[in-house]
Amino acid sequence: MRLDRDQLAELTLRRQFPTAPAGRPTLRDLRTVFRRLGPIQSQAPRAPFLAAASRLPGLDYHTICAALESYQLVKTSNLRGTVHTSVADRFTLLDAVARLARPAMITRQLGLRKVDPADLDAELEAFCSDAWRPRDEICAHAEEWLAAREPDFAGLRSSSDRGLIWGHSGLIRRPKDAAWEKRTDIYHRTGTAVLDEWTPVDPDAALAELIIGHCTAYGPVHRRDLAFFFGVGLTRVDNAVATLGDALVHHTGPDHEPLFDLARPPRGGEPDPGCRLLGEFDGLLLGFSGPNRTRFCTEEQLAAIWRKANGLFAPVVLHDQRLVATWRTVARGRRTEIEITPLPGEARLPEDLVAAPAQDVATALNLDLADLRLLPDR
Repeated sequence: MRLDRDQLAELTLRRQFPTAPAGRPTLRDLRTVFRRLGPIQSQAPRAPFLAAASRLPGLDYHTICAALESYQLVKTSNLRGTVHTSVADRFTLLDAVARLARPAMITRQLGLRKVDPADLDAELEAFCSDAWRPRDEICAHAEEWLAAREPDFAGLRSSSDRGLIWGHSGLIRRPKDAAWEKRTDIYHRTGTAVLDEWTPVDPDAALAELIIGHCTAYGPVHRRDLAFFFGVGLTRVDNAVATLGDALVHHTGPDHEPLFDLARPPRGGEPDPGCRLLGEFDGLLLGFSGPNRTRFCTEEQLAAIWRKANGLFAPVVLHDQRLVATWRTVARGRRTEIEITPLPGEARLPEDLVAAPAQDVATALNLDLADLRLLPDR
């Protein structure tokens, strides 16, 4: 089927914004939405809170914290070595796929000649199995262990080296206290010690299952989107797609690009969810590879959202099926203001349109919202 830009956007929005539940959203609703959305990129600690607020308007801060504290939602460094938040029962799938690229990266970056990277990962998991370990302690243990087995090992010389150690996908992350929306996740523990259910899975089978999930959340998608998101090569993506057979169908995008989608896509959802305040690294941008991130904005607008120099993505406003503004919180003592700035080519939004979604953000982050500031057009 040939899809134009409006059709493509509508298909994705229906999946990203399931029909809201009746009444106040619950913990069960939160788990259901995160299972639908797939892993949420979360190096900004509040990103999963904002993903939840924008998909479940009215969801409160304490419900989101409860899901994280009980490890019904878990955070770990997995896809592309980047922290993501996912439902617990997807952790083993993400871990299996994340491990595909790790051995070569460890060997090359740390200059290993004798140590099998799998043995290093097993040692990290053993060390973090009985307690939550801070990053410095994990790195010190790894240095001592490697030095005893690699005569020429020069230590963990950079932040990238250290991140490779504590960023093992088999370790779950948490902050030092319950302020999940503010703190960096500096403590790590082995996933098998935290989660009740843990069944090893073949990485190719895991990738195929995750591709189905990605199409459920973002479809239709290009094979490059899948390779980017899961941090694997195109050949491995093509092989996984081939194993899925009739579960996927082919479409043609607005620029004649080939796209994959589910043969039986999810029903329901909102083709136009109205005005929503989305968080940093939102899936409407990060669900796609770089050249394909203009499904909901122009290239000029994308440049105002995505700072390629440092890889940061600004929080954005969705309205009328497009990204139309960026926003930020500004602390004023104990109270908080939200500033909204139109993207290039967009008009300033009326206050009555953004008032409710701004309050959804405040409810999800437990903020006392003092004011909305709607800045002039660019």
